[in-house]
Amino acid sequence: MSLEAILSKIQAEADHKIEAIMQAAEKEKTDALASHAQELKAKHSRDKKKIESRIEEVHRRKEFHVRREAARKLMNARRAMMDAAIGKAADNLAKAADAAYLEMISSLIAGCDLSGKVEVVISSADESRITAEYLKKHSIGSREFVLSGERHDAAGGVIFKSGKVSQNGTFPMISELAHEDMVMMLSDLIPLEKT
Repeated sequence: MSLEAILSKIQAEADHKIEAIMQAAEKEKTDALASHAQELKAKHSRDKKKIESRIEEVHRRKEFHVRREAARKLMNARRAMMDAAIGKAADNLAKAADAAYLEMISSLIAGCDLSGKVEVVISSADESRITAEYLKKHSIGSREFVLSGERHDAAGGVIFKSGKVSQNGTFPMISELAHEDMVMMLSDLIPLEKT
């Protein structure tokens, strides 16, 4: 075999080996790219799910806080409405017709547990309705009700005084003492909206 034939054979084998190496390298490159693309796709999917989960969690938290704030504002509005209604009711009681008003005062007098001489402090607006004669009619046994020279500035009702002891029977004070019970009663009439 001539030198040229040997060189030609070596060249052909080298070309064949180079082709095989190039094909193997190309396959490795293609496989590596496909594997990397698969990993990137999987990572993208995981990252997307994490982000969606976080967004959903933030949305849930914001919705919870918004609902809570709305419920708080609704409760405050209901409470303000009930407070105003109770205050208005006390004012309306003070403006009741004489017969109804004096019936309420008689009830307060009957509930007074002071003894001896009991001064009755009235408001200036009641001077024509609650008189010394009216109080005298309610005096029984050892308890004598007398009209005080003092006047209170509350809307309706009376204050009883005996020595250093006094009982506040003004309508605003009565409504304040019974406030929570009235709020509970009014709550049934003004139901909360369902959330």
